Amino acid sequence: MRTRAEQKAAALAKCRYNWTPLVLSVLVFIAVSCVAAATTIAAALVDIFVLAPIEVALINAFLAYDRDQTQDNLIESMFKRAFDKNYLHKVLGMFLMALFVMLWSLLLFIPGIIKAYAYAMTPFILEEKPELSAYEAIKYSEKIMMGHKWDFFVLNLSFIGWGILACLTFGIGFLWLAPYMQLAQCEFYEDLKAEQAEKPFEGEIS
Repeated sequence: MRTRAEQKAAALAKCRYNWTPLVLSVLVFIAVSCVAAATTIAAALVDIFVLAPIEVALINAFLAYDRDQTQDNLIESMFKRAFDKNYLHKVLGMFLMALFVMLWSLLLFIPGIIKAYAYAMTPFILEEKPELSAYEAIKYSEKIMMGHKWDFFVLNLSFIGWGILACLTFGIGFLWLAPYMQLAQCEFYEDLKAEQAEKPFEGEIS
């Protein structure tokens, strides 16, 4: 696996290639989230059946861009991916992931955080491995994240300085920070995939 600095450098270079579709896609996602938050009636259902699949789709639209910067129609890609034939698969996967993290958090706060990082690759896997059930996708994430949860935590933590600066811009800076962070996470996932290809894990997904 590459170093954190190498992953971030690769992500930033791809951001600089064309910031516009990245920023616009984040802006659209924020707008959809705000509309969903305004619908106080059955807000939880909106989160589960609308925002969750769109979140998975946005993450994977960024992954497609990370692999090929000419795929820059991220907004169209996001909505097509969100409501494709695997729509319910995404909904169930994200619901179960949130449920499991919540249940672990009921025990103690720290186990909940650990499980959140263990399940962090689930949105990628739901899209890339649709042959797995929603539960299997979560367990697959848990297995490939073994030994890498701390690495992912530190990667995210390394953006804290940029986050503080973004706050000083009244949040506007997050339109640029969010794509940078997401592409860095895509780079992390790609390294996990490469490592997995070289050294497949043993045992069943269960």
